[in-house]
Amino acid sequence: KQMAFALLFSAILLTIIWLCFLVGLFNVTKETRILMDIVFPINIFILVSPMFYIKTDKIQKPRFKYFVLLSFVFVISVLNVIIPKHAIIGWAVCIVITNHYYNPKVGRTIFIISAISMLICIYLAMYFGEFDSNLLMGELNEKTKLIYSSHLDKTYLDIPKGRFEYLHDLRVNGISNRYLTAFVFYYLARVIFLTITFFVSYGLNKRTYKLLLDEIKVNSEQERTHTELEVAKEIQLQSLGKEFVTNEDIEIQAELKAARSVGGDFYDYIQLDKNHVGIIIGDVSGKGIGAAMYMMKTLTSFRSVASINRTPAETLSLLNKMIYDGEGSNMFVTCFYAIINTHDGLMRYANAGHTRPIVGLPQKYHYLKCLTGFVLGGLEDAYVVDEEYHLNPGEIITLYTDGITEARNSMGEFYGEKRLLDLYNKKEYSCLVELHADLKDDLLSFSNGEEQSDDITYLTLKYHGDKYSYEEESFEAKLDKVPLILQFMRQFAEKKNVSESFINNLLVVGDEMLSNICKYAYTDELGDIYLRLLYNHTKQEFIITIIDTGIAFNPFLQAEQKVRGDVTRIKEGGLGILIVKKLMSEYAYDRINNKNIITLKKKF
Repeated sequence: KQMAFALLFSAILLTIIWLCFLVGLFNVTKETRILMDIVFPINIFILVSPMFYIKTDKIQKPRFKYFVLLSFVFVISVLNVIIPKHAIIGWAVCIVITNHYYNPKVGRTIFIISAISMLICIYLAMYFGEFDSNLLMGELNEKTKLIYSSHLDKTYLDIPKGRFEYLHDLRVNGISNRYLTAFVFYYLARVIFLTITFFVSYGLNKRTYKLLLDEIKVNSEQERTHTELEVAKEIQLQSLGKEFVTNEDIEIQAELKAARSVGGDFYDYIQLDKNHVGIIIGDVSGKGIGAAMYMMKTLTSFRSVASINRTPAETLSLLNKMIYDGEGSNMFVTCFYAIINTHDGLMRYANAGHTRPIVGLPQKYHYLKCLTGFVLGGLEDAYVVDEEYHLNPGEIITLYTDGITEARNSMGEFYGEKRLLDLYNKKEYSCLVELHADLKDDLLSFSNGEEQSDDITYLTLKYHGDKYSYEEESFEAKLDKVPLILQFMRQFAEKKNVSESFINNLLVVGDEMLSNICKYAYTDELGDIYLRLLYNHTKQEFIITIIDTGIAFNPFLQAEQKVRGDVTRIKEGGLGILIVKKLMSEYAYDRINNKNIITLKKKF
């Protein structure tokens, strides 16, 4: 495309030369004028023609460059014939512009073509070009258009036939063989200059070509590595516990954000038996591939040893023996593991060098008192002990890695434990989604654009104590599936003996949120909608959770519009979201692991 514009510029210059030629600025023969009047328009058309291919695929074809470069050669050939003594720099241009393609083969080809063309053009210029005394010897009478020489008695007409006779007489009379002279002094001198230019350009082309190949190779390797890391990241995320878990007794939400493509943090949730669940969080020393491999080893080993028949300390001690290699690998992992009795809220836990969890009721959170213990994998024996804490109904516990508290801002300050605890006690959060969303926003605001230096992972468990009823289902994100999803919502609500008016409001809310997802979440391919419905019999509250893997979009950030007069004038989506906000008591949005999480709550 750039060369096409260069040709266009050359066509403009050639047009100017042609105009100078037409007004008689160049002293050429009548035959040459006729020939040039034919050649110039053709040449100009050739130069302009690549512009017509800008919008087509022809300009992308590899051989198109030869058309572009040969157009330059043709232009210089014409100029060399007309004004032979001024065209030397033009041939060098033909060689230099091959650098644009960084291809030694192209440069070599154009050099050979240029050298041959220049030889031909010099001899054509002897007959058709502007009279050059250095090339032809002798003088030209501008008025009479006669060629004469002090060595010859007669004169000759300045036409191709006259020049041929003149050159013939000079050679026959032994005065000068201008054909040989033109070759030695005109051609050889210029071709030497052209050859030097070629070797400089060829060397530059060859070097640049190699650099480009190296760069392509490096980029290919980087792309392959990036792809492999993305696959590793996906495998790592899939190996973790569920991001969202809800049943009658507990609710869990977790998230992991690696500082690199893969990281050393992990979390997990295990249902040990009907009344006991185990939660664990860990942080492997270091980052990157090595930490990720050690993390997978630790997580796999944990799942093989976790059992209701082992206390947390016994589990971590056995885990330590499995991951300890005794060869000084300098890899270790901090862990916090807890087993929770979902019947009475008793939590038994053990800490292996990990950060203290946050625990408590809304706006009464504190750090859990626990012994620090020693990291796993560092020594042959693990020094951890069992401890206990009783979770009250509605109480939550958050396990997190030091990527949160050790996050830094541009001033080098740490986020710190105090700021984290203050965030938890700032207000009463309606749900775990809102709590985690505020935590992410506060971390982002604090770091103020600073690059994440460590993996960030957190897992929050809420102990209900109160009894929940819930149902969950997955549906295709299609508009014709919305009535089926609404029917699922109606059947669940009717079982709870809620009022018909609430069911109608519930369906209005569901229709708005689900339709938006079906229309806008998935652009290229179809996806699914995951729907979870919960009803708290004790607290008399209804909770809807909608999850999709479409494009990121927070519907609640849309500016509220005041309703006046004709509601049809409100922008699309504005009225629907306004209705959702009015009908529900609380609402929240979060984006976790490329998933949109919408939580809606209605308190009766």
